[in-house]
Amino acid sequence: MIVTSDWEVTTSNNGNPFDVTNKPVCLGWKEDDGATKVVWDNWENLSPDLCTLHVFFNAKFDLHWYKKLGITLPQRVWCCQLAEFVLEGQKNRYPSLEQTAIKYLLGHKLDIIKLEYWDKGIDTDAIPKELLEEYTKQDCDLTYQIYLKQKEQFLQDPQLFRLFRLLCLDLLVLQEMEWNGLMFDEVLCKQKEEAVAAEIQTIQKQLSAVYPDLSINFNSGDQLSAFLYGGPIVEEYKEHIGFYKTGAKAGEPKYQTKERIHQLPQLVKPLPKTQLKKDGYFKTDEGTLRKLKGTKQVKKYIELLLRLSELEKLNGTYYKGIPATNKEMNWPSQELHGQFNQCVAQTGRLSSSKPNQQNFADDCLDILVSRYDS
Repeated sequence: MIVTSDWEVTTSNNGNPFDVTNKPVCLGWKEDDGATKVVWDNWENLSPDLCTLHVFFNAKFDLHWYKKLGITLPQRVWCCQLAEFVLEGQKNRYPSLEQTAIKYLLGHKLDIIKLEYWDKGIDTDAIPKELLEEYTKQDCDLTYQIYLKQKEQFLQDPQLFRLFRLLCLDLLVLQEMEWNGLMFDEVLCKQKEEAVAAEIQTIQKQLSAVYPDLSINFNSGDQLSAFLYGGPIVEEYKEHIGFYKTGAKAGEPKYQTKERIHQLPQLVKPLPKTQLKKDGYFKTDEGTLRKLKGTKQVKKYIELLLRLSELEKLNGTYYKGIPATNKEMNWPSQELHGQFNQCVAQTGRLSSSKPNQQNFADDCLDILVSRYDS
């Protein structure tokens, strides 16, 4: 037997299954080519034989909701989104149900749900039941029809089909990894954030002392280029031009925004072929900075700039960024449930997002803790 299913859930963070504010609304369920039914509760009673092939469009999403609601997870899955990514030579990132249905001449999704409800801030559980039921049935039917079309495509390329089946096995592992997630120490994050912020402030004071009468934004590529290689920095200031004579501000001072241009001298010669399209400006990325040659004093400035960039990334991405992501996504306290993406990289490699769990900075590994020690 083949079961095709599709969840409709509330929409916080795009229906993220780990968002504690989300809840399921209904499930579309189709057995083989029979009529699709829509189930509104008692979902755990739907678990079929484990040998059944389960067809989804975005399988990991639906499997997370299966597990959340106590439904036994299948051992055989067919993800139509992943299949389409493979069939299109891994060039189309995250193929959508709508795009794929159009490709196979199967029609369109019922767009009234998105246009008249979701886009207007009306959540899934407030959509009229009969309309949501029609939408769910159509999505489920389209997914099944796409599965049949993809099956025909794979018959023409057995090796590609074997690759796809292997990726579906990987998907089951990735679903479990996302479900388990990672634990992090929020208290330690706060302590490290404060320590890094203090070091950032110290470095900024040292760099600002080079031109004490000028406020330079070292995060601006243009201003950093002017600081290192010479060039103009435009400073805005307010000039008093009189007083308001009438209206609510009568008697209050009136100011006009003006600009003052500071022409900075060259501290270090830019590397060949690093000039940007914007005339007079040069590259300031980490790789370029590490290759610059100059006086001992200039090398000290470069070291400070590199350290500043490193510290700001630590705070922005990790010590501040991870707790911020947890709160934004409404995940349980001190839990991370990042994504592992199979439908992104054209090379076929796995990627990870929100947060990127494949490239965690070594300096930050201590904020990740075992759930058994937490």
